[in-house]
Amino acid sequence: MLRGLSAAAAAMLPRIRRQEVSAHNLANASTAGFKRDLVFEQLLDRAQSTRPGESAVQTGLAIDFTPGTMEETGNALDLAIEGDGFFVVETDSGERYTRNGHFTVSADGVLTTPEGNTVQGKTGEIQLPPGTVTIATDGGISVDGLNVGALRLVRFDDTSVLSRSSGSLFTIRDPVRQPEEDSSSLLRQGYLEQSNVAPVDEMVNMIDIVRGFEAVQKSILVQDESLGRAINELGRVRS
Repeated sequence: MLRGLSAAAAAMLPRIRRQEVSAHNLANASTAGFKRDLVFEQLLDRAQSTRPGESAVQTGLAIDFTPGTMEETGNALDLAIEGDGFFVVETDSGERYTRNGHFTVSADGVLTTPEGNTVQGKTGEIQLPPGTVTIATDGGISVDGLNVGALRLVRFDDTSVLSRSSGSLFTIRDPVRQPEEDSSSLLRQGYLEQSNVAPVDEMVNMIDIVRGFEAVQKSILVQDESLGRAINELGRVRS
């Protein structure tokens, strides 16, 4: 019976993790370029289990890099990627990769993210003088018809090498697995790729998780009551 209680309690942990992930996905449903997290569960054998003689479930995270839908914004510094590419931005923690093409211009005329990270061009940061900005599908940038640089796009043969840095920013798990330059993706100026989170699906998932959690809770209560009766009965027999 104690083993049953332990197994029931262990079954609650993956559900808690799934609930946390669904809540995080929902919170970023309106974040441009956000990629939802997926929870996977792996049943460990007895040799791997943390409790000898018992099996255990281990949860892990994977990122769903399915493209989100494109939404027209009309903003000249909003860019969406058609293809597998990523924008490259320089942060205080180093180079990061993103599908969020919502950019702005800093006080000193440098193309940045709203958080102040520098958007990388093929030769470094991109300086934008005052004027009308035009960005071609190949990433070439001109201001009032004058060429001022080109955006750097990269791609990964295996996106599983990426882990979330924060929000819609990603970093590389293994520094050996560097990206390659991407010349096949196309840019659409005045558009943003939206989050690939489906709010209705996430809400349904959360409801299912809560119901499953409640079912396990009831199982624990039943076993606890049975154990209490058994202890009381044992006490009467001994007396």
